[in-house]
Amino acid sequence: MPETPTLQQLRSRLRIRHLVLLDELGRVGNLHRAAEAMHLSQPALSKLLGEAEALARQPLFERSHHGVAPTALGLLMIDRARLLLNELDATHAELAAAANGATGKVRAGIFPVVAHLLVPLAVQRLQETHPALRIELSEGLEKQLLPALRAGELDCVVGRLGVEGADADLQCEILYDEATAVVCGPAHPLATRRRLSGAALDRCRWVLPSRNAALYSLVAAAVSARGAGFPQVAIESSAILTIVSLLQRTSLLSAIPLRVARALAENRQLAILPLALQARLHPVGIMTRRDARAAAAATLFLNALRDAATMVRTDASA
Repeated sequence: MPETPTLQQLRSRLRIRHLVLLDELGRVGNLHRAAEAMHLSQPALSKLLGEAEALARQPLFERSHHGVAPTALGLLMIDRARLLLNELDATHAELAAAANGATGKVRAGIFPVVAHLLVPLAVQRLQETHPALRIELSEGLEKQLLPALRAGELDCVVGRLGVEGADADLQCEILYDEATAVVCGPAHPLATRRRLSGAALDRCRWVLPSRNAALYSLVAAAVSARGAGFPQVAIESSAILTIVSLLQRTSLLSAIPLRVARALAENRQLAILPLALQARLHPVGIMTRRDARAAAAATLFLNALRDAATMVRTDASA
């Protein structure tokens, strides 16, 4: 077994240039292209790679005439290098903000379920109390946002806490439970019905995230209770703005967070159908990395989210 470098050796010999090299080589898989990106000669880059491998005491990349490919240890080191570089970028942003008298920058990933109400409420509050705070919002789903959170590219992710939230490397904080409503466009033939029959539901098609998603099972149980067959999914989408636009232009049905549905129904942009979904999906909350210290900007954003969640809960119980 190769001897493991000591912590003191890592701290004294590992340089930022080594981290940049690992990140770049992992990205392009070619010594010549990595050297160009780092503005180094290829011999200088090879020397830098040799230093990194000497410190690791194991090969980090396998060479071939096609380029270089990371070993198992190399993949681990690339992930760690990217995390450290992202932390360095965040530190630089904080220092720059402090030098300019600003509050800093927070990078948040948001699921569609919180993009319409919770996050806008939090941002509104921060605009009033900390107008210099820079907020970067990236909307997506688990498969895009959680890897970015783990890599240090995001400070937090806000959305439904599902199975992923149980992972040991993520800290999860529940903000509130979110019920779901079945909705249609305001001009839909079913929009004014007080009761929906199985036959009427069988004639409808749906826009839902996926047939494999928990929401599909929830809807399927509700329509089955009315004597209808499985929901016919015509379009798969999780983007609420897209769903709303589709419902306004087609005869599709969908299911979205109840609080969002009520707000849209009040403005006559959607209609809520009398089809109760008995169970609730995963609660809405915040996910952060357990091993990360929240920067001042991120702390301000998280506190604003907690305050906004209180407003959302109060509005729901009113």
